[in-house]
Amino acid sequence: MDIQYKFKLDGGQEYMFTVDTTRVADESEQTTDFPFWARLDFHKCINCPLSETEHDFCPAALDAKRITETFKQMVSTEEVTVEVSTPDRTYVKKTDSQTGLRALFGLVMATSGCPILGRFKGLANTHLPFATMEETILRAVGSYLIQQYIRNMDGEQPDWKLDGLNKFYAEIQEVNRCFKGRIDAASENDANMNALGSLVYLAMGVSFSLEDQLTDLREMVISS
Repeated sequence: MDIQYKFKLDGGQEYMFTVDTTRVADESEQTTDFPFWARLDFHKCINCPLSETEHDFCPAALDAKRITETFKQMVSTEEVTVEVSTPDRTYVKKTDSQTGLRALFGLVMATSGCPILGRFKGLANTHLPFATMEETILRAVGSYLIQQYIRNMDGEQPDWKLDGLNKFYAEIQEVNRCFKGRIDAASENDANMNALGSLVYLAMGVSFSLEDQLTDLREMVISS
């Protein structure tokens, strides 16, 4: 499934990115054109399971290369109009560049060949750009509980207490933090950097306060 992001700048420039959410990572296409910050051993995530003897590059960095280089000089507060087209609907938002880039980076990284972020591929197929913290919590918990229901139906032990979800988001937080080190090294201004910083914040919000936030959402999801 293809999802298209179009960035329209006030100066008239337009940048289009098409993300195939079902793509398969192919390291055979690697060339010397890939930058130092995309190498697996550069700011490698401490929880990365990939071996440097088998992989020269970080899969998520390879997929994020064009985005990073396109916006490496952009300031995070610059206004852009972002149009996101999925097979079922189109979203349009006039916002600051870092918010648009956060959504695009999140989609690209979640559908990359990263063995940790790749667990987001189910959510990527129902991509919701510009999601709030509340929407992120509802989508993440809902998706996880569906997985547990299926595990239960298959005779496996379900995790109704969401212990695994907390652990997973702690891993995601670490991946985003380390990946930000790559993007910082590749950028001259702060749009890319702050986009990754807000991804770190989102993951932190889920992993650190999931129980509290679910309590806050009680009235939203339970009718009187």
